[in-house]
Amino acid sequence: METWNREELYAEVWEQPLMKVAPKYGISNVALGKVCRKLQIPLPGRGYWVKKEFGKPVKRLSLPVAKDLPVVHRQKFPVAQDISDSKTVSPQPEPTDPEFLRIVELESRHIVIDAEAKRHKLVVATGRILKEARPDEKGMLPLRYDMPCLEIRVSRGALERSLTFLNAVILALEGEGFPVSVQQGRHGAAAQIFGHRVPFAIVEKLREKGRREVTEYSSTRTIIEYQPTGDLEFHIGDYAYGRKYRDRKMHRLETQLTACIGALMREGRSELISAKLAEQQRIERQEKQKELAELARQIADEEKKVKGLETWVSSWTRAQEMRDFVSALEKVWKSEGHDLSPEAQKGQRIIWMKQQADRLDPMLPSPPSVLDRKRELNQW
Repeated sequence: METWNREELYAEVWEQPLMKVAPKYGISNVALGKVCRKLQIPLPGRGYWVKKEFGKPVKRLSLPVAKDLPVVHRQKFPVAQDISDSKTVSPQPEPTDPEFLRIVELESRHIVIDAEAKRHKLVVATGRILKEARPDEKGMLPLRYDMPCLEIRVSRGALERSLTFLNAVILALEGEGFPVSVQQGRHGAAAQIFGHRVPFAIVEKLREKGRREVTEYSSTRTIIEYQPTGDLEFHIGDYAYGRKYRDRKMHRLETQLTACIGALMREGRSELISAKLAEQQRIERQEKQKELAELARQIADEEKKVKGLETWVSSWTRAQEMRDFVSALEKVWKSEGHDLSPEAQKGQRIIWMKQQADRLDPMLPSPPSVLDRKRELNQW
């Protein structure tokens, strides 16, 4: 593992776009952008490379002096790799969907909080509700779920800061065309991003203040007392498992505003991709069901034909057996001297039996019989 050379990386990202610098380090341009933000390396703004390509004047931001930066490690990759090496792994191509490109463009900006900006009506309404609330036993201001309210779980001391941060988030989102709405119930605040609802909340961390034992009805239990820390977390998506951005020693939440908005957009894009995948799977299941239904119909038709064939073979076999029997019987009666002429009783019997064999034989037209009228009985 190696660490990044801040000055060298700064020079590279101002010489070429991120997508051209990133392959050198074997990472995506999004990951490289995150590295630059952690190292406080400014990036070219929107339209910088187009202007430079056409010879228009562009402004290069200077590398700011920074202290106590986090140590960011990177994998060691050679600057140039031998393309004949079969083990060389090419970086995965970046997505090209318009949502992704829009996110990357936004994340390349430096969005700051304007504390003097006019407050959004949702922020004003939420502030009014929470300022009148009484802190609970943990010192947190309880939300009114019977009234539409932004999802803010903080102490009175962190309320104003939380409102200012959320106001900046909402103004930035709606400036991008993503309306924010509030509904009653848990996780009531959400932005409509790429056609999907993405919840967000801001929460103040608690620390354990102390413990005490309480005896009730001859049993003892431990009560843990908490107090607010003033440190804030911004939650995106699912409250328990979603992405979180929090105050750090050198990077307070306000310095991560761009990342928070980008993360909200990424969550919306993920929801969009999941919805498209679900729709594709639904269509595939529907097509598969149609295919199986057609297969079932073909199988049923084939089985019907096979059953008809088996019936014919069985009837033909029975007809042949019946003719053999009649032929043998005819020989016996002749040897016994019976009259087998058509007018004689046994002769008529022989003719009738041959007719029954012909009725069974599927290869011959069926002679008329009183049995053909059997269906008439079902009409009464």
